[in-house]
Amino acid sequence: MTDSTSPLHREAADPATPQARLAEIAAAHHELHPVIAGNPSCYPALIEWMLQLGTIAPVMPVPAPAASAPANPYAQPGQTSKRPRKKLLIWGSIGVVVLLVAGGGVWAYGAVFSKLGGASSPTAAVEKLLEGTADMDLISLYGSLSPAEVESFKAPIDQLGTIAMDDENGDPIDMPELINTLVDSLNITLTGLELEAEDIEEGIAVVTITAGELTMNGDAETIADAYLEVVAPQLRLQQESWGYDESDTESMIADLRESSIDELNDLLPFTQTAADLADTLGHDATIVTVREGGSWYVSPLLTTGENILQSGSDDSRRGSLVAADDVVTFDTADAAAEGFAEAVIAFGENGDYDDLAAVLPEAERRFLSLYGDALMPTDGDGDYDNLQITDFAVTPQVAGDIAHLDIDGIVIEGDGYNWPYRTEISGVCVTTDSGYSSFDGCLDDAAWMKELGAGSWRVLSVQEKSGWFVSPMRTVADVTGIAVQNLVRLSQDGKLDRLYQ
Repeated sequence: MTDSTSPLHREAADPATPQARLAEIAAAHHELHPVIAGNPSCYPALIEWMLQLGTIAPVMPVPAPAASAPANPYAQPGQTSKRPRKKLLIWGSIGVVVLLVAGGGVWAYGAVFSKLGGASSPTAAVEKLLEGTADMDLISLYGSLSPAEVESFKAPIDQLGTIAMDDENGDPIDMPELINTLVDSLNITLTGLELEAEDIEEGIAVVTITAGELTMNGDAETIADAYLEVVAPQLRLQQESWGYDESDTESMIADLRESSIDELNDLLPFTQTAADLADTLGHDATIVTVREGGSWYVSPLLTTGENILQSGSDDSRRGSLVAADDVVTFDTADAAAEGFAEAVIAFGENGDYDDLAAVLPEAERRFLSLYGDALMPTDGDGDYDNLQITDFAVTPQVAGDIAHLDIDGIVIEGDGYNWPYRTEISGVCVTTDSGYSSFDGCLDDAAWMKELGAGSWRVLSVQEKSGWFVSPMRTVADVTGIAVQNLVRLSQDGKLDRLYQ
């Protein structure tokens, strides 16, 4: 429940609040969506987007969007989000996304993360992804991705967005300006795209790219300079901490710039056909799409699983989605933690991915049930017998729909490989005795792990519509955010050498 006396709540409810500001609040504060929806100044596209996320109930008529015109919460009233179609290829998105993120696009990602909107069909979702890539439109690009998956990384990306990067003079780097400069230097031409869609489950379809050609070009010096504007200050601090003098460091950076420009000039312009890519991969490029809230989105997680599956042996097969009636839900975050631990124990005994998938959030449940056994076969049998949890105590620190789990004490006992087995977990520490060997240690025992904040790493539980679930993916995202924040702190303080002590 939100505090109705808070300034943000009053701003969300005030009819005088500009519509652009309402969109900003909606993007950053999902808990205020019901308040925003009740504001008479809230425009249809924003209502439509909040309905797709499931954060408000459909209590008012919402104009249906035109086919292939996904909702955009930042679209102005009367402004259509339909754009001219372009014929695009997935491998264009791969190169450009990597380039943008490496060049600082992650900061822009935090600014537009919640501007989501699906498509009317699986192929339209893929076209939306590629269209956003070719246009260098991060809103459209990220808006094409599965909300159930990208929401996992919203918190750490928001955290990354608060990190200030300084240039060599100690002045803040203007990331939006840097990204715009980089984007303006790139040119992508994609033609002749042909797509085929195949339904593999209810609400899941594999889209195969069967034809097309990509050409990407750009100014090598501009790209190299944008990269060095972010990296060079950190390199200078690192080299200084390692005892290098300034002239050696500047010479190294100059050499890095020259070699980067030479490599980019050799690479660009870059041209590749769908057939070339298929030869490289050993199979046609595929993208998996999912239906959420009545719209179609690209699933990065399932796309990864599908392409690994197709690159494997001919015997590899997809699994089946866990039936809705078999999903195990929990009323509280600590109950979800205990249920997850019990499911892990059961998996260790029977190797059944479906039972483990049943206690996970939607995105992870889909991935594990479809691709778990194909990627890591268990033959329906685990390695441990007679394991049981003899003590379980966690304290959830709940903040909205996320809970960080403080592990007060978990004890697991039984047999492993015919040996007595006992493991005790407390906080980030673990003690194990397997009869023939033992271990006692903590994540932050190593100096470099301590510097990356391992002592504050926690397992995360998340609340979805049906209940609470432990989320390994959200946990990894949160740990990554903490580690990166500490890494940047060390870099800015010139103390990266602490990671090697």
